[in-house]
Formats: sequence, C-alpha cells, structure tokens
Amino acid sequence: MTNRGTWTKAGVMVEIETTWAALHSTLARLSEAEMTGVHDQAGWTIKDHLTHITAWEESVISFLQGRPRHEGLGVDESLYSNASFDDINAVIQELRKSLTLDQATAQLQATHLSLMGLVERLSETDLAQPLRHFLLSSPVDDRRRAIDIVRDNTSAHFSEHLVWIEALVRKNAPD
Repeated sequence: MTNRGTWTKAGVMVEIETTWAALHSTLARLSEAEMTGVHDQAGWTIKDHLTHITAWEESVISFLQGRPRHEGLGVDESLYSNASFDDINAVIQELRKSLTLDQATAQLQATHLSLMGLVERLSETDLAQPLRHFLLSSPVDDRRRAIDIVRDNTSAHFSEHLVWIEALVRKNAPD
C-alpha cells in the first residue's frame, strides 16, 4: 500500500485512469439485466454501485469547491456527521434507486469528467493542502490532504467496488 505522504498528482492521476478503465472494461461485458437485476447480500445491484460511486465523486467536487461533502452526497448534514458509512450509503442508494441504468451511467460519466477537470486544474501544492484549505469547517486535527480525499473517492473506491461487482457477476454466472 502506498504511503499517503508519497502520493503525487501524476501518480494519482495514473491510478485513477487505470482503475476507471478497469471498471469500464468490466461494465462493458455486462448486460442491462446483469447490471440491474442481480442483487448482492445487501440488496445492491451493479447500478447501485455505480450511483454510489457517482455520489462520492460528487462529494469530492463539493469539497474542492469549498462546500460541505454532504451536499454532494445529497444527504443532510446530521446524517453525514453522525451516521456510519453504511447508513449514509443506504440513504444514497434509496435516493438514487429510481434512476434508469442509462441515467446512472450518464451521471457517472458526467460527474467523473467534472471531477477530473477540477483535479487537472489543481497544482501539486493545492492537492497537498489539508482539508481546511478547501473547507474551513473541516476539523483542525484532520491530517488528510486534498489528494487523499481525491484518491480515496476515485481510484481506491473504483478498485473496491470493482471487486464487489466482479464477485456479483461471478456469483450469478451460469455454471
């Protein structure tokens, strides 16, 4: 695992591009029925995984624009501040479950392009700044940097969900 202190903008951008391509390579092999009709133990479809990824990327856009992350997620502040990630993610799933697959994939693409446009415009120095540089309401003792938030909600997140998506597909593949 890479040490948070050694991440560079160029390295993270390569990671993002690589994991984004891997995610889309897997999605390209799947039918609409596989993406919307197969559920994991938590009741999530592959489409739900995609809307979830979109929401968390939207939260990074909010953060980089100096707005609270809960706004990007579409959840209220008290939920974001007090609930577990599982609880937040359940609300996100509920809020976005009525999207069609086409809407979900279009939002994923558009959000990702917007986020990458923002990140491209930031310098290495900008990305090395602590959270409070972008969002003054961030806790003073939070040592994460902007690059940590970007990586955690893009390449690391894509990789995490790709494992779950591939497992879901394998589980439901004909023998």
